[in-house]
Amino acid sequence: MQFKWHKTGLIELTFLLAALIWISFRYQDTLNLLHPEWIILGLGLGFLWCLRHKLYLPLFLLLLIAGTLLHQWFVVLPNSLKWLQEEISAEEAIMLNGRIQERIVENDTIRLQLNSVDVIKGEQKQWLPEAILSFPETSRRISSFYRGRKLQVIGRLDHVSIKKNRLNLAFSEFRYRNAISPQTKLSRKRNSWVRQLTDRAEYHLSNQALALYLPLTLAKRSYDSRSTAKIFQETGMAHLLAISGLHIGLIYGIILGLVRWLGRLSNRFLEHPRFYGITHLISLTGIWLYLLLIGMPTPAFRAVCMLSLLVAGRLLGQVHHPLYALFATAFFFIFLNTAVIYEVSFQLSFIAVFFILWFLPLYPHPHENDVFWKRIFKYGLISFAITSAVMLGTWPVVASIFGRISLETFWLNLIMVPLLGLFVLPCCLL
Repeated sequence: MQFKWHKTGLIELTFLLAALIWISFRYQDTLNLLHPEWIILGLGLGFLWCLRHKLYLPLFLLLLIAGTLLHQWFVVLPNSLKWLQEEISAEEAIMLNGRIQERIVENDTIRLQLNSVDVIKGEQKQWLPEAILSFPETSRRISSFYRGRKLQVIGRLDHVSIKKNRLNLAFSEFRYRNAISPQTKLSRKRNSWVRQLTDRAEYHLSNQALALYLPLTLAKRSYDSRSTAKIFQETGMAHLLAISGLHIGLIYGIILGLVRWLGRLSNRFLEHPRFYGITHLISLTGIWLYLLLIGMPTPAFRAVCMLSLLVAGRLLGQVHHPLYALFATAFFFIFLNTAVIYEVSFQLSFIAVFFILWFLPLYPHPHENDVFWKRIFKYGLISFAITSAVMLGTWPVVASIFGRISLETFWLNLIMVPLLGLFVLPCCLL
């Protein structure tokens, strides 16, 4: 199916460039904040673009996202503020459970940004997408508050306020510990399998090889992975060590190719009228089992959800533009947890995929009749176009968060991504 390329008008392009320039200057000194005006600007531009080109499904999803955010800002936050102020007047302790997203030390105060927060008082419980906690600094506690830690805080509140659409809680007395999540029988079995695979890898591989093997296959870090991760971060290649959309796509392609090769060994299976659909279903089942094995990290979970929507659409005969699957996946995760839009990984991954799909009609298409060198040349052009689209789309966010853009990242991606897909990842998996 040939998709039409919608050319953006001159006025829309001017407004888009102005918005990108404004965002890059406005947020160059912020850490991990996505302010309401940015959200409103993005939703407004998306609404106008979808309305202009009559893309009703993305338009409907944008309206649902806007409604969810407005409900959060004007209903949930004021009600939570009122409830907590009553608890302050009663001088009673409360308990919070959440995951640390960011830690900021200001003068003699520690501020923690917690995502997916459960506020518990007796039998009453209220859920918040995020909250900012502040309390006096002590040298013993700073190193304990690391990103990703599930934290349980019990204490008395000094005051509560709403700042930049975030609930700020200041504690006068508190104590903390790890939030305990009950392990199921399935999770214990999974941990046992991962431990066996890790032990086998540690027995056969060197420390340097483990620093690449474990992050690429099991989403785990070895003892020597910090130095390797630092090298990748300094060169802008850190995304290659995190199992995300790139790895899921490559792993799915490897599984699909292996299933089809095995299917061709049996003429009965090869001649089955639904051979194409069965191979995709088997491969999709395999990628979901792999996701469960590695603990369902959020970037990989997002990628598998979008991949499942694309495969399901093709198998059901509803071949839509991949942008529909991208919008649907984004809405699903925002609906589950509104605070996910504050995560840098969420912003970068969806912006990158959006620009890759937006420039999809410009990519050359290799044909089976092409000679070998011509196909290699076209694949090289595709890699160059995809890398250019990602850099073009993500530079405002990268510049505002990290304070710089590494031009060498562009050329390293052109070399490292094909090497990862053709040699490194298949060797790690096999």
